[in-house]
Amino acid sequence: MKSIISSTLLFISLILVSLHQISWAKNITLYTGSPYHIDQNHILYFNISNMPEGIIAAQIDLNQIFPNINTNVLKGKNYDFNKNQIEIISYQGLPIVINFSINTKNKNIENSTYFSISKGQKNSLSKPINIKSHPYSMEKLNHFEQIFYKDNSHLLKKNLADEPYLINLFMFHAAINNFADMNDFFQNAIKNLTQKNDIDNYEKAKNLYLEYLNFGENNEFYDTTLIMAAIEHTDISFIKKMKLRKINELVVDEVEPQTYYFTRCSPLGKAIRLNQYQIISYLLEKGASTEIVCISKFNEEQSALALAEQYKNKKVIKLINSTLKPK
Repeated sequence: MKSIISSTLLFISLILVSLHQISWAKNITLYTGSPYHIDQNHILYFNISNMPEGIIAAQIDLNQIFPNINTNVLKGKNYDFNKNQIEIISYQGLPIVINFSINTKNKNIENSTYFSISKGQKNSLSKPINIKSHPYSMEKLNHFEQIFYKDNSHLLKKNLADEPYLINLFMFHAAINNFADMNDFFQNAIKNLTQKNDIDNYEKAKNLYLEYLNFGENNEFYDTTLIMAAIEHTDISFIKKMKLRKINELVVDEVEPQTYYFTRCSPLGKAIRLNQYQIISYLLEKGASTEIVCISKFNEEQSALALAEQYKNKKVIKLINSTLKPK
């Protein structure tokens, strides 16, 4: 539950950039970009259109059908969504069909069952399956945008602590903004949150990363943008909690306002430029490359040692030299 809670932070932040109003969704198909999402706990999230009123958020624990399965195998299956049916197809086993109906009065899913198919015929009797669901109005969906503006990261977490369908709400806005998948959506939201040196937005980005994006099985999220923000905030304690999946990636670090020339740096290059000894030491310990850490606006490549010498930091020069010496 906690992991789902903080993921809301980032999800809504992306909407902030687009500034869609409540009318944005009324004529847009929900399954644009993100028809479903599967998390590390094997929960399948999907939304059912109930336009113009809103959506029906739904969640299925796929462990009911596929116990003891690898997450990557589960994500590799094909999920085909029809009106009141989901068909799951893969090379690893028989196709699975999930059927359900929607109570027209309370807008919840009921009478949900599943069965496997063999040679076009039912291979077994239908079995019951639990599908959690809850209707959300357009007003409720829009409310998430509003509280993001008003609340800081701590209050936002508190206000949403009892909301079990946050991923579904994220998916709704991800679809509205035409993102291919939830990782792409959150990646963009992290970037938007960390574009300016704002501590409150940075804290929101941290919470999202720690609670949703940093799970061991989630290897699709690249965290270089957030590492660079952490270096700007001299936040070594947070950096030590990160996966550092692209520790040597060079990203735009500085843009000249008049000429628009830009310098690209790796996290190590940025730490050297900001003279943050502890972070430099930690990145080197984690295997950061010292060969090319920055590329200047004139397309000149700089090594870690050359950059440290440029900034005349004797302590950092000594540290880098110690890593270059053969052991």
